[in-house]
Amino acid sequence: MSQSLQRLSVFPAFFRVRGKNVAVFGNGDEAYAKARLIANTDALIIAYADDPQADYAAWLGQHGIEPIRKTFAAGQVAGATLVFAATGDQALDQTIVTAARAHGIPSNAVDQPDHCDFFTPALVNRAPLAIAIGTEGAGPVLAQMIRARIDQMLSPSLGKLASLATDYRDAVERAVPRGVSRRIFWHRFFSGDVADAVDANDHTAARRAADALL
Repeated sequence: MSQSLQRLSVFPAFFRVRGKNVAVFGNGDEAYAKARLIANTDALIIAYADDPQADYAAWLGQHGIEPIRKTFAAGQVAGATLVFAATGDQALDQTIVTAARAHGIPSNAVDQPDHCDFFTPALVNRAPLAIAIGTEGAGPVLAQMIRARIDQMLSPSLGKLASLATDYRDAVERAVPRGVSRRIFWHRFFSGDVADAVDANDHTAARRAADALL
């Protein structure tokens, strides 16, 4: 395979969305799916749904989100950090994307790769650890299949282990020299007694083991 064929047409990145508005336009399954995906984050979901289907409406209610029951107007995208156009009407979704781009807001039109500034990945969530699988919009089902395999491989406790590592970051910065010594510390942290204790849900033992590594 040539080097050119191995290059991606997208750059994988994570948006900071905590406390920021993410607008989702649409009433049906696609809008519902995007809202559920966004709900993995601390973003504020702004649901423009003039007639949401029953299960979507119920989900919004459960999450304390009041749908904005208005037909689309260009000004609705103002203030959003990201915009998802998921109305099921291709022309309308393109209009929404055009409005978002006019405001400099990255946008995604569901099932219309040529009208997407970014693609949403299949997500394995072990917050704060996140694994995103993308296919540049070419094969969402393939991405979901891979996500399911990775999800089965990874311990549910990985998020707790990553959070514990965050707690020790400053101490490691002070006590462990940069370079090889620090890499060795983190390798032992993530693969030894600390990880085993977290996996066993023994956080006292995990901290004791982490302290012993310092």
